[in-house]
Amino acid sequence: MRRVKFEVPADDLERATAFYHDVFGWSAQRLPFDYVLVDASGEPVDVQDADGGISPRTEFVRGPVLIIDVDSVEETARKVVAAGGELLNDREQVGEFGFSQYVKDSEGSVLCLWESLGS
Repeated sequence: MRRVKFEVPADDLERATAFYHDVFGWSAQRLPFDYVLVDASGEPVDVQDADGGISPRTEFVRGPVLIIDVDSVEETARKVVAAGGELLNDREQVGEFGFSQYVKDSEGSVLCLWESLGS
C-alpha cells in the first residue's frame, strides 16, 4: 500500500509537539534522533504506520512537506530530475526504518521521498 504522509518543520520539537497535541489532540512519539512521529487520530503512534512527523527546520524544509512512499528512492530521484525537478540532498538512511531524500518538484515544492526498509 502506498501512502502520502506529512512532515511539519519546527524550531523547537517539544513546543511543536505540545502545540499539535493541545490544539488537535495528536499523539506523538519521539524517536532516538531529532524527529517526532505523530498520529492525527490521537491513538498511540504505530512507528510503522504513523500519519506524519515533526522535524527540525532545515535550509530546505521551511514549511510543511508531503512524504511520498516509493519503492526505490534512487529510482524515483532519477525520475524527479528527468521530469524537471531538483534533488536537495543525498539519499539518507533513517535509523532502522528506511531511506529518505528531499526533492523539489517542477514547481519548486519540497517533497520527501520515503523508502521503507523491508517493504
